[in-house]
Amino acid sequence: MAHCFQAEDADLAPKYVQKTNQVTQKIISELLTLTTMKDIANHNNVSSSTVVNVLNESVTLSSFTLHDSLPEHLCFDEVRTNDTQLSFICIDAVKHTLVALLAGKSSYDIEKFFNSFSLAQRARVKMVTTDLNAYYSSVAERLFPNTEIIIDCFHIIKMINQAFNHKRVKKMKLFTKPSVEYNLFKCHWRLFLLDPAKLDNEHPHYRRQLKCSMTDAQIVSEALELSEELLLSHNVIHKLHRAIICNDVLTLARCLRAFKQSFKQVSVQKAQWTKKHGGAYPKNIKNIDNNHLIQTLNTLTTDKNLAHVLNAANPKFAKYSNGRLKESTVKSSYLDALVLACPISPT
Repeated sequence: MAHCFQAEDADLAPKYVQKTNQVTQKIISELLTLTTMKDIANHNNVSSSTVVNVLNESVTLSSFTLHDSLPEHLCFDEVRTNDTQLSFICIDAVKHTLVALLAGKSSYDIEKFFNSFSLAQRARVKMVTTDLNAYYSSVAERLFPNTEIIIDCFHIIKMINQAFNHKRVKKMKLFTKPSVEYNLFKCHWRLFLLDPAKLDNEHPHYRRQLKCSMTDAQIVSEALELSEELLLSHNVIHKLHRAIICNDVLTLARCLRAFKQSFKQVSVQKAQWTKKHGGAYPKNIKNIDNNHLIQTLNTLTTDKNLAHVLNAANPKFAKYSNGRLKESTVKSSYLDALVLACPISPT
């Protein structure tokens, strides 16, 4: 009968653990570089899942911060810390350093963490930049009594662009696949999102999909001539783009409030129609309900969001953005936590 024996040495490896402490430390040291997890696994003759386990075991995200006191300007967002879990992250909007990295992103998790700071410290926070997450702004207002909430301009423009792209794709699918009309909308979609004033209108290039030479401006113009509704939407999104990018609060407010007033009138018409005819709306009202751009603008102009959205174009807040909460920043923040939680001994 065969028997297996395993030497026990706490300095070499913990009990019942197959990898040595030296291998673990080497994996951690390589995690601090731009090396992929697969390459790290190959270098150390372990599986990729072992590398992931070392990372997860080395740092606990239950409540992590690099600050003893709170900065005046904060950015809220969430990041994916593994394949399935989204975690809350907060950084200093000025220095771009990590303030908090929490395992969860619920309002309970966030309030529990920030309530560990005194009310005097929380009262120092003057500004929180966030996305349109349903509870981030409410939580920030409860936690920080003197704060201004700014909906990050990147998220606003992203929402508007996605709504326009939904309309563009819907129009594109009305044409057969190999047709010139289909390719106008399909192959040059990025041009629709560029500032019309900056589109090249002087240097035509041969477009293989369109089988002719056209400038960028001509492509957009010919495509929009095929749909009056898309042309109107194109004008709306770029008016909003320019107002946000140029920090023109008055224009942004005028556009959003005009839309809000129009939407209220439509809501009144819908109520009157329902009262008179029941719930079967006519086609023009159904089209409004299914219009993603209208739904997006309605979200931006709710009583809760409008003031925060207008702050995005306020010159006073122009330099503050969630733009730093990108993958590189998230990775460095996560690894900062790793370094502090598990210092590396020289090998």
